Amino acid sequence: MTLPTMNLMSAIIYLAIISQILTISVNFANKWYRRKHFLLTKYPPVDYPNLYVQDSTVEFNRLNIRKLIDRTIAFLSFSVVLFFYLTKADLEMVASSILIIAAVQLTPWFLSSYWDKENNSLMAKNFPSSKRKSSFTQRKITDFVNPSKLALAVLSYGLTLVFTLYIYVEQLWHENSNKALLLILLNTVMVSYLVWLVFNSLYGKKKDNFINNDDRLKLIADKCKTLTSYLIMYSVFIMGICLFRTFDLNHLYVFAMTGIFIQLIFVLSFTKSVNINYDVYK
Repeated sequence: MTLPTMNLMSAIIYLAIISQILTISVNFANKWYRRKHFLLTKYPPVDYPNLYVQDSTVEFNRLNIRKLIDRTIAFLSFSVVLFFYLTKADLEMVASSILIIAAVQLTPWFLSSYWDKENNSLMAKNFPSSKRKSSFTQRKITDFVNPSKLALAVLSYGLTLVFTLYIYVEQLWHENSNKALLLILLNTVMVSYLVWLVFNSLYGKKKDNFINNDDRLKLIADKCKTLTSYLIMYSVFIMGICLFRTFDLNHLYVFAMTGIFIQLIFVLSFTKSVNINYDVYK
């Protein structure tokens, strides 16, 4: 059987979707699993009762469920891509599948997030005292994030806002120029949400009553820096969409860029790890 040939656009789309599957459902899924398994093994619930609200059986069962889901999604995703390639599927269909596959890939991550929130809720019920309120209300964002990085975040959002408004006012997209307003709305909503997360990290309630102050400061600093990077990345992403549309480039590039953007979020989330003292949870 003769395999179908690829042009440059096809190669970019297929590379984007394959790298997305490898990054989210294989590489970082395995990193997440190994990290959780390491913590449960080295710091078991029986010896560290203040670190968990579930026993080892429940936690390991969740790990196995998550592992099975990730591997199943990876296998099915690769099968779909191979089917597209062998059947010479329409490239637009292949490109649009990037978003569908991404939505499926994120399912186990949302499941893990749900379990974490459930555990946090149970922990909060066990420790409902007022001491859960933050003791760092005098801290400022500049104590954790370089002012130049904050300025870059504000600048990137500002430039994106001005450019999208310019597209709308000058009708650069002709009858579709109204869609620029939607991009402004999406960008503003996401930026507002990320800013809220930053301030909630600084001034919100404690999620952990046992962690010492130095370690908590490390975690807050790491989260604030990461969220600030998200602010910059998202504005750049919206700007990229605007540029592709304004210069009438192939819209399939937007799908590839979206897949790469999602991967960068995972790269940013997993490249930093804060070491904390787990003895406080005994």
